[in-house]
Amino acid sequence: MARLQTVTSWLDRHLILSKAYIQSFGWIYAPSRSAFLFALRTTIASFLALGIALWMELDSPKWAPMTVWICARNTSRGETISKAYWRAVGTIFGAIAAIILVAIFPQQPWLFNLAVTFFLAVCVWFGTCMQSFKAYAMVLAGFTCAIIAFGSVNNPDGIFMLAMSRATYILLGVLSDSVVGRFFDFNLDRHARQQLNDNLLFAIKGTVQSVADMLSGDEKAVVKSQELFTAITNFNNTIEFRQIEMNGHDHTGDHAHAALFSVTAVLARSTGLSTQMNYFGEETYEFKLIIPVVQERLKKLLRRIEKGEGFLIEKQRLNALRWECRQRITDSFYQQRDRNRSTDAVKVNQTIFNDRILFRSLSELLGELQITLDEYYKSIHPYKNDHFNFHVTPPLNYSLAWKNCLRTFVAMTAACVMWYVTGWDKGGSAAALTGMGCARFCLFENPSASTFGWFKGSIYALIVGLFLTFVFIPPMENMFTLCVVLFIPTLIGGLGIANPKTLSVSASYASYLPYMLSLDNQARLDEVTFANNALSLFMGIIFALLSFRLIYPYSPINTRLNLRQTLLKNMRAVPTTHKRSPRIWLFQTTELLVTMIRQLNTTKNTKVVQAYHLGTMAVMMIGLNVLRLRSMIDHDIMTNDIKDLLRIVLRRISKFHGRYGRTVVVCHSVIKKLRKRELYEQNLAVRMEIVAAIACLTIIADSMEKNAAFLDVTHPFLQHEKWNE
Repeated sequence: MARLQTVTSWLDRHLILSKAYIQSFGWIYAPSRSAFLFALRTTIASFLALGIALWMELDSPKWAPMTVWICARNTSRGETISKAYWRAVGTIFGAIAAIILVAIFPQQPWLFNLAVTFFLAVCVWFGTCMQSFKAYAMVLAGFTCAIIAFGSVNNPDGIFMLAMSRATYILLGVLSDSVVGRFFDFNLDRHARQQLNDNLLFAIKGTVQSVADMLSGDEKAVVKSQELFTAITNFNNTIEFRQIEMNGHDHTGDHAHAALFSVTAVLARSTGLSTQMNYFGEETYEFKLIIPVVQERLKKLLRRIEKGEGFLIEKQRLNALRWECRQRITDSFYQQRDRNRSTDAVKVNQTIFNDRILFRSLSELLGELQITLDEYYKSIHPYKNDHFNFHVTPPLNYSLAWKNCLRTFVAMTAACVMWYVTGWDKGGSAAALTGMGCARFCLFENPSASTFGWFKGSIYALIVGLFLTFVFIPPMENMFTLCVVLFIPTLIGGLGIANPKTLSVSASYASYLPYMLSLDNQARLDEVTFANNALSLFMGIIFALLSFRLIYPYSPINTRLNLRQTLLKNMRAVPTTHKRSPRIWLFQTTELLVTMIRQLNTTKNTKVVQAYHLGTMAVMMIGLNVLRLRSMIDHDIMTNDIKDLLRIVLRRISKFHGRYGRTVVVCHSVIKKLRKRELYEQNLAVRMEIVAAIACLTIIADSMEKNAAFLDVTHPFLQHEKWNE
């Protein structure tokens, strides 16, 4: 009986495992509608490009379908269009560079190899610093130059015709995908606008709810807002493609960008207000009375937005609350004057002063929320003669750019040395494919996982290409039967690209499969040529893979440490950087925050995750309030003695590279001095500025005190991570 139970449990366990294994391939036998349409569309486009290339009797038709699969993006049609456009631009510049380099070094092979390698490394450097598909265009120019230049070594006089043919393949692939895509783009403009509005609605609703939660004292609201930051950044990166899908006739995308940036500012200000409320605790006078009123207005606003009703009335009521906050600040000065004779004057004046700080922060928060609602309304209700433009320069990662540049230069040099030593006729192709691999790897945030997936996909392309080339393709006599044979293998590649878990493997497989087939009008692919092509592809990927694995190997912990050091470096630079906009600071810090969150996906240690999340938010708040202090110093409202006190704090933040404990002490000392200074100041404008300065110093001191380990560059934070993991 016991033996029978053991066998039964063993069978049950294996049946469960088998069922889970079969379900893992659900993306093949049960794909979603969008995934199937994407795979079908791209497969048809690749066949169209291949058929036209064969009909035109071009010398290397494989590059046309390769272009279609390289440009294929399942996330949105706008991404595919943008990528195809920038691929065409990069190809043209790469072809021009190849012609110039071949003309400059006709009889100097090593200078020629080094020049091509250097050009590709420079393109990788610029590509790493760029955003979106502009980066792809830059790296594409580099490896297109390598493909054309190395391919013309045996016939340098034919470099112009070779460059023209390669450019023709690329443009043919781009046009084929565009033409086929038109038949699948049903109501593209309407769907794009609807998706953009849905994304904005999600961001607005989440922001209003987050503000209401923070006002109620919910400590988890700050942590939840970090998830909203991630969603906002992802939405912001897709607006460009939605604008392309909407044909770009209005400035909806610019207003959407402005709305999301304003949402970021609202979240930052609400976080600062939450910090001040926790800092002052119960030491307030009238501020708590207005919180339920604000929360009620926010709830009504949220209900109207969710139902799609007009929210202009609620916006006007929020504006009235904003002016009420300002009026209460003004009234508090007279309250303080009348109560100076009472026995508990010191305590009452202290609470009234705290009210001023909180009312000012709340007023600024409500003002920023109004800007958000205005931009949201203009985005969902576009109008003619709108000339609004919105652009913010993204942060540049120079450190990663130099690393990728070095990796590419070493890999390309090694491939060229192999080519020179062996004299292999496919050595130039191997070197060009090495550059292609390095250029693609530098665009990935996690090169380790991407390189391995890219290698697996090339192996699958080799195996499938082997069977197709020597078993199925030889009997084929026309294009129709060829498409029938290739339909299933290519469709599976498209379905894999549409599945996020198999994206890197499938993208490599779909891109390299046409290269392995090497279809031509005039000849069949023999075993030796196939082996040479496979070996050149294999060697190119191996050189690129080893370079990215051995030179500055990827480590999630080291990457997080570098991001943390970048954050702290930027924070220390804020007091001395001139003309920096608070919105630009919020945008750049949010980008680093989202990158940090993605790197934290590799750890299950909740303490480490929370420390990095809260620390990054602290850096954001410190930088934002330092910029406000800088603005106060630059204006002529404050007196010189007050400005000198603020300069002391800014100097401590900018020059101190160790622990921030003494900086916190200095902040509290300056706060006490400013409180005393405000008591006998007669100028109302100066008193208002003192209130604003204390509000900023309060957030700075509290953020530093609660995130001392993250902000201290000498703290063994990295070692603690390793111990905990």
